[in-house]
Amino acid sequence: MAGHSKWHNIKHRKAAQDAKKSKIYAQAWKMIQLAAKSWSDPSLNPALETALVKARQVGLPKDVIQKAIDKGAWNISGEELVEVYYEWYAPWWVALYMKSITSNTNRSSAMIKALLSKYWWNIWEPGSVSRQFLEKWEIFITWKIHQETVKWIIKQTVLPLDIHACEEDIIESGAENYEFDDTIVRILTAKESFSTVLDYLQERWWHIDESSLAYIPENPISIDWETEEKLERLLWLLDDEDDIDTVWHNAA
Repeated sequence: MAGHSKWHNIKHRKAAQDAKKSKIYAQAWKMIQLAAKSWSDPSLNPALETALVKARQVGLPKDVIQKAIDKGAWNISGEELVEVYYEWYAPWWVALYMKSITSNTNRSSAMIKALLSKYWWNIWEPGSVSRQFLEKWEIFITWKIHQETVKWIIKQTVLPLDIHACEEDIIESGAENYEFDDTIVRILTAKESFSTVLDYLQERWWHIDESSLAYIPENPISIDWETEEKLERLLWLLDDEDDIDTVWHNAA
């Protein structure tokens, strides 16, 4: 199964996210606010329901979640968030596909162009990069909850990851693909079956560490260590920008 980054990069990214809680919260806030623009009832708005799942996973407080819904639904501040995608190629043919959630597209575009031009990246026409990626949803599992009743008290303990048990439940859930690495399981599923797969795994007490939209390259390209170092440096810089939500690439 082709991934949008190497496993050590996934772990690196997750470690970086742990150190940047403020940005993670801001991203969750923006996703809710953006989704709530069309309808404030998550039962009638799949995009909002997905955003709420993500917000709960990162620990966004309930009152903050409600404020984000109200702000998006009623446009309380007069600030309108929009979702913008950018497509770039590097001289070594590494493709970047990135999503920005911003209230000022001119500011975001200028910032992104200035940053990427330092690394000799070239902007391409819409569709030239995105057509090389498949839209999927990623789900990461790290452990399972064990629940038992002891003297009428519900007791929950954490169980280490059982690869065989997890594999069986993943197959039964209807997920498209999966892979294991140490204590992390990465699952891929289609957008339309994401909620079904997620619910199935949670009903069987698997802890969902993270779930998010992902664009998976159909034909990943191999790069040398020097190019990989440049790419990782660029990804770190992009991750520091508040307007940039997610970046995908086709490097193997």
